[in-house]
Amino acid sequence: MKKIGLVGGLGPASTIEYYMGLIHLNQADYGKDAYPEIVIDSVDMSRHTKAFNEQAYDTIADYLIESLSNLKAAGAEIAAVTANTEHIVWDRIKDRLPLPTISVVDSVVKEIQEKQYRKILVLATEWTMASGLFDRAIKETGSIPVLPSKEEQKKIGSYIYPNLENGIVIPEDKDKMLEIIHSYCKNENVDAVLLGCTELPLMIKSSDVSVPVINSTEIHIKRIYQEAL
Repeated sequence: MKKIGLVGGLGPASTIEYYMGLIHLNQADYGKDAYPEIVIDSVDMSRHTKAFNEQAYDTIADYLIESLSNLKAAGAEIAAVTANTEHIVWDRIKDRLPLPTISVVDSVVKEIQEKQYRKILVLATEWTMASGLFDRAIKETGSIPVLPSKEEQKKIGSYIYPNLENGIVIPEDKDKMLEIIHSYCKNENVDAVLLGCTELPLMIKSSDVSVPVINSTEIHIKRIYQEAL
């Protein structure tokens, strides 16, 4: 099995989900004493947040290439960035990647195509929703992306950061998030909800929603594992 490299710290809670998720998949295949080799380069998230606020996308791209290079130097053979938002700069890094790197967007697109979802509510950070990252990808599959209003996007962003980024689920925030989801399921007839932020699955579970949930974190982890075999 290939040694896996993870760009982590974006935020800490999702990094743990990736780490444990890969271990659980490996143990499901090879038994409780099986542990894949994983290297994590945990970055300073505050630098990334500052750069996103300044729309300094070339700077973010450089940060990611630096982290991926660290992973390669540590022996990683394949890698992944454990955050959806950083994939906004994917086009800036895809031709500079120092080692094979698995895209969360590509992984989600494959899932949408396989499940043939028609109309998808996109939930993510404000930056991701504003960038059109998933909108473009979903449209390319022939499906229809549905985004919350600008006001709702701002609210969702406040539910994600800083609490959910650090693994803290505020019950009142979850209730408000579910109100938004239920509204779009009812009024827009969406047939799936994309959790396009790696921390959102900590808050929103499949049992909370009346339509299928596209868990980008889980999908990405499975794809990384498959590529490592």
